[in-house]
Amino acid sequence: MAMANVYWKVLNGTGEWVGAYWSWGIMMNKYSFSIQTGKAYYCNSIPGFIRDDSTSIIGHLVKKSFDVNKEQSNAWEYQISELQSRLEACGIEGDIIFEYDIVRLGKRIDVILLIRHMVFSLEFKNGKKVFTVQDAQQAEDYALDIKNFHKESEDLYVCPILIATHAPEYAKEQSLDCYPDKQIYLQRENIETVIPKVTSLCERYGDNENIDFAKWFNSPYYPTPTIISAAVEAYSSHNLSQIANSEAGQDNINACELKIYEIISYAKANKKKCVCFVTGVPGAGKTLVGLDVVAKNLGSGQENLSVYLSGNGPLVEVLREALKQSVKAKAKVDKKIKFNNQTKVAIDTLIQSSFAFKRDNSQHNRPTPENVLIFDEAQRVWNREKMAHKHNNAPGMSVSEPHLLYSIMDRHTDWAVMICLVGLGQDIYDGEVGINEWFRCGIEDFPSWDMYYSPSIFTQIEDENIDISAIKNCDRCHAMNELHLETSIRSFRADKQCQFVDSLLANEPAMAKDIYDIISRKYPIYITRDIHVAKKWAKAQVRGSQRCGVLACSSAQRLRPEGIYVSKDIDVKNWFLAASNDLRSSNMMEVVASEFKVQGLEIDWAVVCWDADLRRSKNGKEWDYYSFRGSKWNKRRKVEQQRYLVNSYRVLLTRARQGMIIFVPKGVDCEEDITRNRGYYDAIYQYLLSCGIKEL
Repeated sequence: MAMANVYWKVLNGTGEWVGAYWSWGIMMNKYSFSIQTGKAYYCNSIPGFIRDDSTSIIGHLVKKSFDVNKEQSNAWEYQISELQSRLEACGIEGDIIFEYDIVRLGKRIDVILLIRHMVFSLEFKNGKKVFTVQDAQQAEDYALDIKNFHKESEDLYVCPILIATHAPEYAKEQSLDCYPDKQIYLQRENIETVIPKVTSLCERYGDNENIDFAKWFNSPYYPTPTIISAAVEAYSSHNLSQIANSEAGQDNINACELKIYEIISYAKANKKKCVCFVTGVPGAGKTLVGLDVVAKNLGSGQENLSVYLSGNGPLVEVLREALKQSVKAKAKVDKKIKFNNQTKVAIDTLIQSSFAFKRDNSQHNRPTPENVLIFDEAQRVWNREKMAHKHNNAPGMSVSEPHLLYSIMDRHTDWAVMICLVGLGQDIYDGEVGINEWFRCGIEDFPSWDMYYSPSIFTQIEDENIDISAIKNCDRCHAMNELHLETSIRSFRADKQCQFVDSLLANEPAMAKDIYDIISRKYPIYITRDIHVAKKWAKAQVRGSQRCGVLACSSAQRLRPEGIYVSKDIDVKNWFLAASNDLRSSNMMEVVASEFKVQGLEIDWAVVCWDADLRRSKNGKEWDYYSFRGSKWNKRRKVEQQRYLVNSYRVLLTRARQGMIIFVPKGVDCEEDITRNRGYYDAIYQYLLSCGIKEL
């Protein structure tokens, strides 16, 4: 039979170019496939890649990347040119993929080669002349991720190769052996030696069985049993309550968890689908409950796999890092406990970004490996418009976030449970729909789901649009008091302090003063107009491993003359976890954290900086709401924008576990700077004094 070369353009559902594949004659049906949008920037057979125009390839890579600079473009140009010439010279056949996405983990591998039933993961360090430990770890981690989460690679040989393009040939002898799971030891190569090393390894481990490219490319996210075992070990080797910083009484948490386990057991035994809403004030233990469910559910085997999701990126970062540091510290004193790459990967497996989870599962219709989904900060879900915008109008994303998550978990033919952890009164982003959308979707769009909630959800101010009658009149909605975390005597702070903040922000100074008189003996709150005094006081309170830090609203732009710069990006892991003498640590009080970086997290002692974005009205009886743009304050007129601002301050004022001091600038005469008008700040200061707060 004549063999005709056929060049296949791979398109997504909207006709947009996604990748390309070169196939041969009778084999071409094998490569006529549908691929998941966004899984890679470019793919082709190796002969097709060699024949393809390099400028065209770079154009496609640039088009698929959201954030590309000249340095990255030059790097791609170099990689393409070198690989085309070297692969052509050696005559290797197989497949090549650029920028392959490891689903859910937020990582992209520079280049994948699929040759002779083997997977080569290439990590390029363009222009580098040395092989660093950090680069080696990154390259090896990518291969480990393929082994642990890429189902179609589980039984294949996988080889990580670190390519420091301009380095001399690696001086030490490199073993070509592999681990028991068929991951070959890391190879360190330069641009001259990389393809000969690939050829050598193919001769040693390769076979002539063909890889089903479409099946491999679209392989589902699939945590292996090895990773689940590592996760069980990680979770069982520390005290979760230390990670979650909960102050709630254990009896309260135990009752809540017991009810959740009853719901999970009921769903599993009766092949039902259930969603339950866990509510509670800050510090009451919602995060601890979520982590506990993940940990304890793991012990029941892989069929009970759980995943903890959050759209709160800083929360995910800090929880992961705190867990890793905890296990690492334990491993130093207990030799039975392991802390290695598998441990770190296992922790990342069970605490994930909801963005990556949604993106992965919106591209196919398979059930998730997890039957139990824990969704933290569930009140911060997006509406349909923001979902479409944030996901670049990708297919399947033009629905509200709750609708999408219901639809993903609804794919399970047996049972599924979603546990929504709800922080009340803390919606701070535009486009958040609140808790009512969860109920609406469950009642109207997914009639096979049962919903469980606490009646306390109706008494909170978080979502004034919640449809109480629709919930109470739905026979699939079940009220359970245990799902609200009431604070106990050991969580004195969380209950009363939140009431104080609510009264203060609700323009009820008399009530705030009454509560202040009760809490101030155990939970000190002061006010000052000198930032240096504020920092000195907070630092003086810190004992042992306690943390202090400076907080300010993201819209507090006129605090800069006081030396307070609110950055959009901070190193949040180190802000919360680094040693006190580390300049990145919150305890150094140099880096200021906004509400977006601290929501869902806590420190012991806080300096809360108050700007003129939230100021007193002319009558002094209510708030006025502003944002700063260009060179002036602009009034916020939309009700939702006003609510976001108040809730931003609510978040800031409820982050401290032990106590706080509020800093209000003195301002200046309006002739000097109208944006820092002394009158704005004096009125704020006098109002806070009327709430009972004592001046330091």
